[in-house]
Amino acid sequence: MRVAVVGLGAVGSAALRFLAKQGCDAVGYEQFTTGHMRGSSHGESRIYRLTYADPYYTRLMRRAYELWQELQAEAGEELIVSCGVLWLGDAADPELNAIAQALRTEEVEYEWLEPAVATARFPALRLQSNERALFQSEGGFLRANACVAANLRLAQAHGATLQPNTRIVRIEAMPKGIVLETEQGIRERYDRVILTAGAWLPKLLPQLRLPLTVTRQTYAYFALHPDVQAYYEPQHLPVWIEATRHFYGFPHDGRQAGVKIAWHRLGEPQDPDMPTPPVNDTDLAPLRKCIVRRLNGVAETVLSNMTCLYTNAPEEKFILQSLPNEPRVWLVSACSGHGFKFSILNGYLAAQGVMA
Repeated sequence: MRVAVVGLGAVGSAALRFLAKQGCDAVGYEQFTTGHMRGSSHGESRIYRLTYADPYYTRLMRRAYELWQELQAEAGEELIVSCGVLWLGDAADPELNAIAQALRTEEVEYEWLEPAVATARFPALRLQSNERALFQSEGGFLRANACVAANLRLAQAHGATLQPNTRIVRIEAMPKGIVLETEQGIRERYDRVILTAGAWLPKLLPQLRLPLTVTRQTYAYFALHPDVQAYYEPQHLPVWIEATRHFYGFPHDGRQAGVKIAWHRLGEPQDPDMPTPPVNDTDLAPLRKCIVRRLNGVAETVLSNMTCLYTNAPEEKFILQSLPNEPRVWLVSACSGHGFKFSILNGYLAAQGVMA
């Protein structure tokens, strides 16, 4: 069975590895170099967590985590940093309490921490007297760049072929296969195709009028005062998230100077083929306010910053399905800003679905 994967970010790299492990003649197309920084999958870290207000995602994450562990074992390198996840917010915050209810429904253990207890245990953080924290130990962060690279390396080890710097511009369903046409006019026929082109998927399939929007997102690494460096090591600080406000941050990742802070909200619309505006003071101002409110010993000095793209579907849902009336072609999209943690599962399900 000859199968193509179009787009080799988090989902595409995983799907390619699973297809190759099944013995398929798997070919992966990437319009840029592999590991590029123009999409949604680059960066040193992405959160993984069981803490969702909807228990459906908690159940999904349990299966996804098993697949991440399998990838880490096969790759023989650290891809998962298990430091726990801490949600912070007003004691009456609806999202915070919905997360607790979802965890109880799924029989996942967690702890409520009052402000004094939380700050004593995690001295990097500040809490107000009206707040409390929910700590769940089965979380942390994934080393994003390394995860994608490991999937691609292992896919090749299992026999997959990579075609970087090759943009697919047309997909044609024929009786004897699916024909992919590159920007250079080269046509190749496959038995099955998985489309994981992220922000470029609406352009690849304009006829479907997919309900997707692409937005520009930003994050930054801020400097730490030397006296508090130990507070920000993963053994002393979990990934933290502010309920409702959705500012979030990481412990020091050991790979990049400073600590990463970001804001989960929709940025301005962005054409993925146009240059993405660099991070500016308007982007940084809310992050600096968060530092003042929430963190001890973090300077407002930016050591590095980055942009990425969110490909968003309504209600932050994922798309995982075959094309209408064409079961030989599957599409996976819309990480919606929280999908990296599920990418390995969606890649697995797409590989299974297209081969069914």
